[in-house]
Amino acid sequence: MRVSAQVRRLAWLLATASLWVQAQAAVGAAQGQRIFQGEVPVAAHMRGETRLLPVAAVRCINCHAAPRGAEPLGPRLTADFLLTLTSRRGGPPTAYDRNGFCNALATSVDVGGVLLAKAMPQYQLADADCTALWSFLLTQ
Repeated sequence: MRVSAQVRRLAWLLATASLWVQAQAAVGAAQGQRIFQGEVPVAAHMRGETRLLPVAAVRCINCHAAPRGAEPLGPRLTADFLLTLTSRRGGPPTAYDRNGFCNALATSVDVGGVLLAKAMPQYQLADADCTALWSFLLTQ
């Protein structure tokens, strides 16, 4: 049975689109890694304050990663931690999605409506940067 030119063209378009989406996800994850490590400066302040914190103080890696053998101050932000239905800080079992994660960074309130630790800054991230950070964390 011969495949029509239209079917071959559609298959080519789908394969090309899939490769483009994969490439965009990789670019986003790379940008997210730079944000996580503090290579891209982000603005943040403490809850209840308006004064911006020093850029070096608000790097995600400061609190969410630790040297070998040590525990980080905050939770390790892995796909398993973010996507698994879990009771966090006494709240109802919840799992993060991209919107809930970005909202928690901006407001200090998690997806279960529970206030994050007071030491957690409130971030002023552009939508694309928050998406990139989310994409990177899902690779962890």
